[in-house]
Amino acid sequence: MTQDVLPVGAVVDLLRQAILAHPFFSDLWITGEVVSASVVKGHCYLTIADEQGHLRGVLWRSNLARQSHVPRAGMQVAVHGHLDIYPARGELQIVIDSVQPAGLGLAALEFERLRAQLEAEGLFDPARKRPLPAAPACIGVVTSETGAVWHDIQNVLRRRYPLTTLILAPAQVQGDGAPDSIAAALAALERDGRPDVIIVARGGGAPEDLAAFNAERVVRAIFACSIPVVSGVGHETDVTLADFVADLRAPTPSAAAELCTPSMAEAAEDLHLLRNALVRSMRETLAAKGATLQRARHELAHACPAREITHSRERVAILRGNARRSWQTGVAATMASIASQRRALRALDPEAVLNRGYSVISVAGSNVPVSSASEVNAGMAIAARLAEGRIDAWVTSTASAPKGARKAARR
Repeated sequence: MTQDVLPVGAVVDLLRQAILAHPFFSDLWITGEVVSASVVKGHCYLTIADEQGHLRGVLWRSNLARQSHVPRAGMQVAVHGHLDIYPARGELQIVIDSVQPAGLGLAALEFERLRAQLEAEGLFDPARKRPLPAAPACIGVVTSETGAVWHDIQNVLRRRYPLTTLILAPAQVQGDGAPDSIAAALAALERDGRPDVIIVARGGGAPEDLAAFNAERVVRAIFACSIPVVSGVGHETDVTLADFVADLRAPTPSAAAELCTPSMAEAAEDLHLLRNALVRSMRETLAAKGATLQRARHELAHACPAREITHSRERVAILRGNARRSWQTGVAATMASIASQRRALRALDPEAVLNRGYSVISVAGSNVPVSSASEVNAGMAIAARLAEGRIDAWVTSTASAPKGARKAARR
């Protein structure tokens, strides 16, 4: 029987492919002492050893940056990764993705590895956590339908906030199928669309009983849920990865129900306090406004023009009376002056002279009075106007009166 002769590279490649294909070597925890470690271009190259052997390892830059413990010579560590062969030298090595202190159990090591990985991916970032609704109309619950947790949550909400509606999405919370069952229940509530918030809950138990809530499948399902999620798993001292990714962690399932809803009794008390505060504020405001109004009234009474208007009206009445008396006095004086002038005019009226026996002589056919004998000639027709009637006559002769007599006549 003949056997093929293989080159070194082919043998190394066959070994490498066999190792990479084997599931046991793809998810491996190894513990030992770091005998050498160096960081080159951001990558960490190290050798882990114990009394029975040595194994080279590499921690690539992307994984090194998220480690809480950077390997150093002399450290006792537990590392997680997968086996590989470095072809250039044909050396077996472990490609490390997590480094933890030695001495932890396998479950604790896996917990820390997955926690670090998911934290590096941002699943636990506080900035992405959403606030819970203040008064949810509907609450979805993911838990076992036969456990005490479901009844505890119902009792709490019946007492605390009976206005909300509860929807149970039953799930297996322990055992091999629990992670898939919890993820499916979350998806069912999200498709339903009614819940405003979801409670993922389980009662207390041993760490292995809570393992489903540390499963990557469950953590990613909570992270992907579009509805805010509250984690109420175990007792107050129990911590799961579901607590880290949930929008809010409650110490117990009953506490989760309380944190999701307001208290009707507390709301009534708050309303009573607000009412008293409002009444007190209104009374203080009314008192302050009343004092302001009273001051304004007082100031208005002093500033009111009514008194000045009354004084002005009195002055106007006095001035009106003075004007009326002055007008009456002026009119009376004017009437007296007119009467005096009338009397003077009557005295000068030619008619009045005629009534005393005098006459006015004028040339016939003319109304021009004759004031001198020299203005007429003998034989001229004249007319004499008397107080009553007139006399026509002819001048027979004329004679001029002495100058003194004329002056006397004029006077």
